[in-house]
Amino acid sequence: MKYVYVLTSTPKDLYYEQCLMSVWSLRQKMETAEIIVLVDNKTFSTFTSENKRTELLKYATHVMSIDFDDSVTNTERSRLIKTAIPDYVSGSFLYIDCDTIICEDLSEIENEPFQTAGILDGHCMLDEHIHKQYFLQRDKKLGFNGTKAANCNINGGIILAKDGDESKALFKAWNEVWKYSAYEKHDLHDQSALNEANYRTGLKMGHLDGKWNCQPSHGGLAFLKNAKIIHYYSSEFSGKNYIPYYKLADKTLQYRIKEIGIIPEDIQKMILDPKFQFNGVHLINDQRIVSIMQSPLTFTLADIKQKFPLLFTFMEKQMGFLRGLGKKLKGKK
Repeated sequence: MKYVYVLTSTPKDLYYEQCLMSVWSLRQKMETAEIIVLVDNKTFSTFTSENKRTELLKYATHVMSIDFDDSVTNTERSRLIKTAIPDYVSGSFLYIDCDTIICEDLSEIENEPFQTAGILDGHCMLDEHIHKQYFLQRDKKLGFNGTKAANCNINGGIILAKDGDESKALFKAWNEVWKYSAYEKHDLHDQSALNEANYRTGLKMGHLDGKWNCQPSHGGLAFLKNAKIIHYYSSEFSGKNYIPYYKLADKTLQYRIKEIGIIPEDIQKMILDPKFQFNGVHLINDQRIVSIMQSPLTFTLADIKQKFPLLFTFMEKQMGFLRGLGKKLKGKK
């Protein structure tokens, strides 16, 4: 089994540092694993001592550079490589996103009965997913049926692909569907295309246990004890107001790696103890609130509080008065 990463990065972002952390963590757990990092030619050209980007070469078994025309963006390069991995890697492989930390030896993945497989996004079926309507609306816009047909959304962060026709057919369809999605519909997401590709190839992808792609912020705490891979979703922390719940997702920490080009000893110790690297968080156990956390209304209120605090205070007092009045009227019945 080969372990495959896809990296497109410039010295200005943190994708290289995230990949280095993940590859380093995998190498600590599996000294002889064949780790392949697929990169585009622009990314590969930045792997110099001047850029402090050579450490990854020490831990990856192979770093393969793939040429693209200069007009192709980094996002496109990433998607075009990821959806065509069998064109560059022979045999069976486990694809792993860069924003992950490897917790344990992964060799047991070879014993899974599936030819192709992934993990449920949010560790739940579609009907229970907080983003159900978003997935369905996006599919509708793209003319896709995959998510609805499977009643789930398979997360693209971890993909098992054993050598054979099923894997090749899935990736071929994924590549074709993504190109349509990107260049005809101007939607660069790869996950919707993956689920559509699964649908078009007969819904053959198996569902791996959540331990293989533990998503702590998306229902993954139930799988943390036995987690093989923690997927901390670096994209979640791109906004200035987001507070990382996972310490290794903190940009400040990743910038420290960028500054010196290696993983400092204290961060290495954190990576070696990955299941206990959480910041203090505010837990919400009111289902009514959880159900609207991703509503535009919630984010609008947050914006009002930040930009117009006096207006927010006024609205809050009015709502408090109305809630109090409602309780009094209810008590009189």
